[in-house]
Amino acid sequence: MVRNKLRTEINKNIFFAKYWLYRRDCLRAYRELLRNQSLSRDELDRLNWEKRRSLLAYAYEKVPFYRKRFSQLGLHPQDIKQPEDYQIIPVFSKEELRSGFHELFSEDAKPGLLRQCTTGGSTGVPVKVMVDKRIPAEAFGWRMMDWWQITPSEDAAFVWRMFRKKRITRAILKAAWWPSRRIHLDASSLSEENVSEFISKFNKLKPGLLQGYTGAIAYLAMHIENNSLEVFSPKAIWVTSSPITQSQRIHIEKVFRCPVYDQYGCGEVFWLAAECSQRAGLHMFHDGRFIEFLDDKGRVKPCGQTGQIVITDLENYLFPIIRYANGDMGRAIESKCPCGVNLPLMDKVRGRIVDLVKLPDETCISGEYLTTIFDDYPSAVKGFQVKQEADYSIAIRYVPGIDAKELDKILSNVRTTLERDTKSQVPISFEAVDSIANDRGKLQFIISEVDTFIGANSR
Repeated sequence: MVRNKLRTEINKNIFFAKYWLYRRDCLRAYRELLRNQSLSRDELDRLNWEKRRSLLAYAYEKVPFYRKRFSQLGLHPQDIKQPEDYQIIPVFSKEELRSGFHELFSEDAKPGLLRQCTTGGSTGVPVKVMVDKRIPAEAFGWRMMDWWQITPSEDAAFVWRMFRKKRITRAILKAAWWPSRRIHLDASSLSEENVSEFISKFNKLKPGLLQGYTGAIAYLAMHIENNSLEVFSPKAIWVTSSPITQSQRIHIEKVFRCPVYDQYGCGEVFWLAAECSQRAGLHMFHDGRFIEFLDDKGRVKPCGQTGQIVITDLENYLFPIIRYANGDMGRAIESKCPCGVNLPLMDKVRGRIVDLVKLPDETCISGEYLTTIFDDYPSAVKGFQVKQEADYSIAIRYVPGIDAKELDKILSNVRTTLERDTKSQVPISFEAVDSIANDRGKLQFIISEVDTFIGANSR
């Protein structure tokens, strides 16, 4: 035990010394975030408001999308004098993000400064955004893990979609993570063989952190229990991509014998909110984002009442996201968390529903992974839904976003990917539709008639 603590401390010092040498801005941002979380609520609100005003002035001056939007309404950033005036700014949707993508670039966005992020999203509407690579976004994650007594230098295990990166990219990432060690399980192929191999590596590595898609981690816990396997107990489990039900949390904690923490983000703006050690709600990252909960007329919902989530990213000036409705539902919590962190609280997100797809050979494919099947072609479809019939066949219902000739090739590529991931065990079909039906504002992204023995993550 003493040896492990000593190694953890040594790795921590090496990790931060490395960042001091080549990413000193991350360390500065991390220290600033730690200071911010102790500010009073009034001080945090003032900081957030100042950042919003600065972003609005910049976006009007430098970003065609917002300059045109304000001009059409006869607005100027100087008209937004008080926090209450912020609601005058129109909310924009995923469809507007897609159609206005090229006008959202700042005039200061030079080649090499941006990286593209694409997301299918559990709402089934694929979009892409650009992120300023200079933003030390990992500092938000460091602060969050600090709430769980975890350092970024901890050995870690991940269960998520595996991207096929070039060898040089893998080498760079390995150097960035060093001296921490990492192992991965591909959420697109949760076969008994792959899961068993991962558990074996997991027990050998003894990581401090397990992180992954909620549904995939739940499946991993079920596999361990059903097969009466021994598993190492990490310090914490971090789940994301879909809200975690209480039954899932209880079961995962029983199997791994450690606390489970929920983190909320979306592909468009990842770091939004997370649970602290008290798990009395998710602390919103109010010093870097502005999150609103609105009714169907765009009015702010009182604390405790559920509304559509609208996001402003206060950090990304080169591709500003201002009052963006990401399709999720949630509510603010008025109470103050006893942990000492003064960042405001929100309840777990509602309106995103994911499930597992089960194959005849008992392999399961994570629903969160299936939300990404159009990630490489974000403009190809406007929305999609996965339906699995009782005979295991899979049908993809989609709303076309481009002309049929180009779309046919993309659908063929997606089919090839799915046939590879399912090992060609089940028929896969595509059906073009005019729209995807919602259930009281919620999209059931995956509908499965096959018993996955975990159950749907209904929110």
